[in-house]
Amino acid sequence: MSETPKNQSRRRPDMDTLYSINTDGSRNFIHPADVRGRWQNRINALWFFVLAVYFGLPWLQLGDKPAVLVDLPGRQAFLLGTTFTNQDFYLMFFLLTGIGFALFVVTAIWGRVLCGFACPQTIFLEGIFRRAERLIEGYHLDRIRRNRGPNTFDKVWRKIIKHLIFIIIASICAHTFIAYFIPVRELLARIAGGTHLWSTSFVWALCWTGILYFNYSWFREQTCLIICPYGRLQSSLIDSDTIIIGYDKKRGEPRGGGKEMGGDCIDCFRCVDVCPTGIDIRNGLQMECLGCTRCIDACDETMSRIKKPRGLIRFDSLRGFASEGKHSWRRPRVLIYAFFGLLGIVISLWAGTNREEYQANILRARGMPYVMEEERIRNLFNLHIQNKSSEPAVYGIASAAENSSELEFIIPQMEVALASGEDFEVPIFVYLPKSAYNDEIPLSFQITNQTTGDKKIVATLFRGP
Repeated sequence: MSETPKNQSRRRPDMDTLYSINTDGSRNFIHPADVRGRWQNRINALWFFVLAVYFGLPWLQLGDKPAVLVDLPGRQAFLLGTTFTNQDFYLMFFLLTGIGFALFVVTAIWGRVLCGFACPQTIFLEGIFRRAERLIEGYHLDRIRRNRGPNTFDKVWRKIIKHLIFIIIASICAHTFIAYFIPVRELLARIAGGTHLWSTSFVWALCWTGILYFNYSWFREQTCLIICPYGRLQSSLIDSDTIIIGYDKKRGEPRGGGKEMGGDCIDCFRCVDVCPTGIDIRNGLQMECLGCTRCIDACDETMSRIKKPRGLIRFDSLRGFASEGKHSWRRPRVLIYAFFGLLGIVISLWAGTNREEYQANILRARGMPYVMEEERIRNLFNLHIQNKSSEPAVYGIASAAENSSELEFIIPQMEVALASGEDFEVPIFVYLPKSAYNDEIPLSFQITNQTTGDKKIVATLFRGP
């Protein structure tokens, strides 16, 4: 394998070590070069959309409720006009199961493409923080040269301004995240009024600001390489038919080094320069590959410049790179993943769209199951009503007609008005003469939504000695 003189003294990425760690154990900060191309244009458009949704969604109102809000103190959540309460939390199991298997499907078919296209770590790092860094400190060669040099005034002021801007961006991102748990207008009112300082929301915003600043200013790609488990799962999810980013060795080798002889690869190191994790894709598929397509655009740019066909580095399967035929997505593992993913998503959507507008249940009060009052037996029940709709409602309470005529009911509150997501407990006293009691007596109560006319019957048992 030939090697150009300019790369002879340069460390080359390999399959045995992390390029972001030097041989002496110190950190090797990676400054990826800029690249343009068709894939970067698509990714930038997708990132712009995702960031617009992330920063804009807390401001969107549907009626008098935010479009998306998780109200932890109120034990409810609002999602696009639908109210979910703590009683609906079981839906998260089916939803997360469906999303998890859907992720397996995507990985089994297209590899780690979601990391490069839609992962928040990649979007915020490459789409915001590195852009700000590039604006202040210049292109990657300027940054590398300045970082290796002495601490001049030019270097220091750029570092100070960069990190101040990083803190501001991290704070904005953190407060936007908090706005998914506290309505954004309420949060802004707290900040403007000074009540935000040292409140619970302020502590959380401060913690998230620190975490984001540390992550995007220093830790960076180490989050993907060390913390994120997805890269390690990749090896068990892909096979020879999975579409991955790879290097066509049959076409590229032997590397020509700029000469007319040899393969199409001229060993320009451009694919390594643009990689955000510092790998050499020509070494084969690696855990550190994020599927960001930067090496594809960089190589295509080089191929166009030397007037050779594009696609030396491209999306293809291992079967395709080996010229063993076309890949197929109809594989047992993909079909199994798709089945369970679709099952989880369908169940969560069906249960979410067909859930009850309000919930009512009756429980015996704590303590003794009954109390003797002279010649009467008393049972005490608590009727719990929860409004799970997005609108306020009034609920009427009455004993059902089939209850025994000798029973006496005392319902202190015959009507209950509840706001969206609110719940309330109504005590119900039931009396029966001791002489009339022989065995447990079925009881039933009717709860009526006076707005919609929807009725529910809840049942329990009257008990005595």
